[in-house]
Amino acid sequence: MKIIVIGAGNWGTALANLFAETQKVHLWTLTQTEADEINSSGENKQFLQGINLSKNIYAEEKFASTVESDDIVVVVIPSRRIHELANEFKAHGYERFIFLNASKGVRHDNLQTIGEIIDEVLPSVRFANLAGPTIAREIADGLPAKAILTSNDLDLLFLLQQRLMNSLLYFEFSTDVKGVELASSLKGLIAIATGIVDGLGYKTNIFGLVMTYGLAEFKSLMDFLCVNSKTVYGIAGMGDLITTCISENSRNRQFGKLLAEGYTTEEALQKVGMVVEGVSMAQTIKKFTSLQLHLPLITFVTEAVFDNEKGLSKPERVTKLKIALAEVLFKGKGK
Repeated sequence: MKIIVIGAGNWGTALANLFAETQKVHLWTLTQTEADEINSSGENKQFLQGINLSKNIYAEEKFASTVESDDIVVVVIPSRRIHELANEFKAHGYERFIFLNASKGVRHDNLQTIGEIIDEVLPSVRFANLAGPTIAREIADGLPAKAILTSNDLDLLFLLQQRLMNSLLYFEFSTDVKGVELASSLKGLIAIATGIVDGLGYKTNIFGLVMTYGLAEFKSLMDFLCVNSKTVYGIAGMGDLITTCISENSRNRQFGKLLAEGYTTEEALQKVGMVVEGVSMAQTIKKFTSLQLHLPLITFVTEAVFDNEKGLSKPERVTKLKIALAEVLFKGKGK
């Protein structure tokens, strides 16, 4: 009975360090070189610099260890790679184990959640999802947080609570697996908007306005997708949305701030240096414009991401964003 964490980014490494308080954790990396660096330095210098890792963590290249039926495999990789990973497990003959998803995102061509992808490719695994307002750097720095574990398998929820017990991350339970996954995926759009507000030099008056309008549009979108109101206003919905908006460590907010400083989408993504799921979700949400949903702030974000002309100068891009945001907030479109 071991824990395997797939994905040695900041969140995967932070979770591995938490779970290593009481047991050995295998941290799977893309390359052996990356694993050797982590093992030799006792630190993930690329993604979690300055944090000493537990001696119970052993980094190794992906699939270096066998996967048993009672192992907990914590998956923390970009959502676009989940389908590929599921097929890799199948090719290795691993089809019965505990799959704990800690990634945020959906399949962007059809809004298929990670749970639905796993059920399709690996129907025999026991699936659960971990979500909530959890900024990796804060937890790595020793600050407490609460997450939500979701599964249709109640026995699995109790098992995970017992096996993953640690001193910083506490858990709530839910059986609304799809609702939690959708909420976790879509909130990044509002965080991008908050980052744009920050980058434009506005203060708390406008932060409050954007988060209020953003939450209302988030609720409208969740209602359209038939997500339970309890989930929308729970820690996986509103809680994660607010945290992502106010945290300067949020990738989505960092990305939005860079847009407001005049960088193109491509340049901003390069500067963040990690996956920004809100950008991928913006592409998906563009499809909702034909469904008569009133989402002016989210529409503003999608246009900021995809209509960010390289031909404009930085000052011209900043001016364009200011005008577009003012149109949403002060001329009736956001009310």
